[in-house]
Amino acid sequence: MNNVESFKKWMRENNYKAKTIGNYKTAIDKIDEIFKKELGLQMNIFEMKHTEDVEKVINNFSKSKILVEKNEKEHSRYSCALKLYKIFIEKSEFDESNEEKDEIEIVRNFNMDQVIDYIFLHITNQGYTYEKSLIINLYISLKTKPFVILTGISGTGKSKIVELFAKALGATAENKRFNLVPVKPDWSDSTDLLGFRNIEGKFTPGIITKVCYEAMMNPELPYFICLDEMNLARVEYYFSDILSLMETRIVNEDNEMITNTLLSEEQIGRDSVSISTYGDVYIPENLYIIGTVNMDETTFPFSKKVLDRANTIEFNKVDLSYSFEDDDSSIDNSDINYEIKIYHNDFLKSEFLKVRDCKEYKDTAQKAISKLIKINNILEKFNYHFGYRVRDEITFYMIYALKDNLMSFDEAFDLCVVQKILPKISGSSSEVLDMLFDIFELFNAYRFSNREYLEEKELKDLNEKVTDLNEGSDKINYKFKLTNEKLIYMIRRFIRDGFTTFWR
Repeated sequence: MNNVESFKKWMRENNYKAKTIGNYKTAIDKIDEIFKKELGLQMNIFEMKHTEDVEKVINNFSKSKILVEKNEKEHSRYSCALKLYKIFIEKSEFDESNEEKDEIEIVRNFNMDQVIDYIFLHITNQGYTYEKSLIINLYISLKTKPFVILTGISGTGKSKIVELFAKALGATAENKRFNLVPVKPDWSDSTDLLGFRNIEGKFTPGIITKVCYEAMMNPELPYFICLDEMNLARVEYYFSDILSLMETRIVNEDNEMITNTLLSEEQIGRDSVSISTYGDVYIPENLYIIGTVNMDETTFPFSKKVLDRANTIEFNKVDLSYSFEDDDSSIDNSDINYEIKIYHNDFLKSEFLKVRDCKEYKDTAQKAISKLIKINNILEKFNYHFGYRVRDEITFYMIYALKDNLMSFDEAFDLCVVQKILPKISGSSSEVLDMLFDIFELFNAYRFSNREYLEEKELKDLNEKVTDLNEGSDKINYKFKLTNEKLIYMIRRFIRDGFTTFWR
C-alpha cells in the first residue's frame, strides 16, 4: 500500500470525515503543484517516509505567497494537511523491503482510440461479443452524465457489459469498485440504497452511501454501481432522492463536480459515529450508476423525470448465429499475461456542467442546438417539448463524440435522438401519432400520403426502405437510421394497437 492509501486509511481509522480525507489529500497534491510552479521545488510529498523531509516542506511553506494566501482563504486547510501528514509519518513504520513491488500504477495519460480498443479487446478476450460502437456509446453516455439506463430483452448481456466495462478500467467486485445491486420488487423508498436507522437508533448505511464514501476517499479511481432489473420496483419511489441530488451538482474550488450531501440529519439520527463518517458524504464525480431494464408484465414503466436524466441505450438486436470454426476455447491461454490496467477517473469524468462551459467547442454546440430547436418546435405543439437539461446533455454528448473522432456528427445525433428524446413519447392520442409523423418528415424527404387512413402496406414498404442495407431510397435520410427505424416502429404500433411507446 502506498503513502496516499495508507494516509487515507489512517485518517479513516481515526474517524476523519470522508470529505475531510478527500480535502486533505487534494491539499497535499496542490502543495506539490504550487511548490513546483512557484518555487521550482520538486517535493513529491506523498513519497516522503521520514519526518525530517516533511519538516522541510513545512519550513518552506511561508516562502510561497500563493500557498499562504490560499491557506488564509481556506481556513488553514493546507497547513493542517501538512501537520496531519507529519503526525502520520511519525506514527508509521515503513519497511521498504516489505513494500509491494508489483503495485499497479494508475494510467493517467491516455490516447482515446487506444483506450477504447483496449476495452473492446479486454471484453472480447473474456469470451463476450459486443459491437465496438456499443462500447463507444456507453463510454460517451457515462461521460455525458454518470447515470445511464440499458434496456432490452432478457439475456442480451446488459449487466455483463457493465461489469466487463468496469473491469477493463480496473474496477472489480473484488476491489469493491464495481457493485452489482439486484433491485427488489418491494422497494418503496430509498432506505435500501441510502440507509436506515435500526430499532436502537443506530444508522446502517445503504450500498450507495457506502460506495459514495469509498469513492470520495479515492477520487482518482472510478466506481460503478449496476442497479440490476432497475424497474422491478417503481424507480420514482426508491431512486427519486438520488435523481434529485444529481441535479445539485456544482464545481467546487478544487474543480470537482460535487452534489449536496447525500443524507439528512433525520436520516442519520443521533448516531455520532455515523454522523462523523457519513454526515458530509455526497455523490462524487467518480461514481457511475447504470441501471439495467427489462420491459415486460413484471416490471414498471419509467416516468419522464427518470428518462429526462439518463441516456437510454437499447439492447434488442440479437444475432444467435455461432461459428464453432472461430471458437478458440480449445487453445490454452494460461501462459498469456494480459496486462492489468487501472485507469484514472479523468477518462470518464464529465468536463462540462452547463452549456456555457463549451465555448471551446461552440461550432459543434451551435450545430447540435440548431437541430434540437427544430425537433423541439414539433414537440412543443403537442406539449412534449424538452428543457435545458436535455439540450445541454445532448450538446455534451455531441462534443465528446466529435472532439476525439469517435463518431461523425450524424451518427452521434442519431443516437442522441433515440436515447434522449424518443423514450419519453408514448400515448394513445391522435396527437402522438401526428407528432411521430412530423418528426419522421423532419428527418426525411418522405411525405405520408394520407395520415388519417394510413395503410399497413405503406408502412411495411416504408419499414423496408429505412432498414434497406443498400440505402436504395432517395427519400430516406440513411444518416439517421436508428431514429427512422424507431419512429416507424412506434407509428406501426400505434396503427396496430391504438397506443404506442418507445419500449418494445
